Amino acid sequence: MTDIRAYLNWDSGYSPINREERNLAAILYHVLLLSDNLGQFLDLIECPFEVVESEMGIFLEYAYVRDLWSQIDDNDIKRGLILELLKPAYADALRKTSVLKFNRYFGAVPRASARYIQSPGLWSVRSLDKTVQDDYEFLKTCMFKWAFNAKPDIVIHTSRDDAVCIEAKLESSEGHYPQSGVEKKVFRSRGLEYVRQTELQKYLMEELLGIRTRFVFLVQKAGQTSDTHRVLLWKDAFKSLEVGGVPEFMLEMIDAHCPGAAENSN
Repeated sequence: MTDIRAYLNWDSGYSPINREERNLAAILYHVLLLSDNLGQFLDLIECPFEVVESEMGIFLEYAYVRDLWSQIDDNDIKRGLILELLKPAYADALRKTSVLKFNRYFGAVPRASARYIQSPGLWSVRSLDKTVQDDYEFLKTCMFKWAFNAKPDIVIHTSRDDAVCIEAKLESSEGHYPQSGVEKKVFRSRGLEYVRQTELQKYLMEELLGIRTRFVFLVQKAGQTSDTHRVLLWKDAFKSLEVGGVPEFMLEMIDAHCPGAAENSN
């Protein structure tokens, strides 16, 4: 019995055909840690922030809000955080109600807990549609929910209060919220526009986390635009970096998607 590689006479390995943007983002993450590449990249995007060495860090699949929430074990603090940041119309009632009713108001899934305030990432858009009447408050509450599940591809903290947020796309286009058909129907019924992925990132970084941020939209093809992010081509990003000593499989993937960009490997 033959296998698919044998049938196609494929002996070039996986790297030359790998189309997974998260893998290429992981390679960029690795390369940024080499030599003076971080400084070169920050110059390329005209980053306005000074690097504080003791506070600098580079993070893949950045989930700061989600992980910060996991550090809270006090229901009063959780409740207070939600009410302070969202300022919902029924804040006074929500401040006094039981944990179970609080969770039910926001439609926590799969089941509202009676013991602890659940993460906003578990709220249901369909339930919010029933409990939040004002369109502006509804949209803000949905964005708050989505932000708890959002994970920008690469975030470079030049200090604790300053960062570069990179949204990396290869063949896929920019995503939008909401994502499910049912939730999109809710937005259409209210006459609300969908929220762009880059727009949510700006809300996440600057409003929720209070971090001054340079936003970068890393794409494969020229011509794409963004109201919030500086658009940068993959090939230009890698051409600005030294990739000497990078494993061959990484160079193969870089060259497959950015021909000539790995010329700094010598």
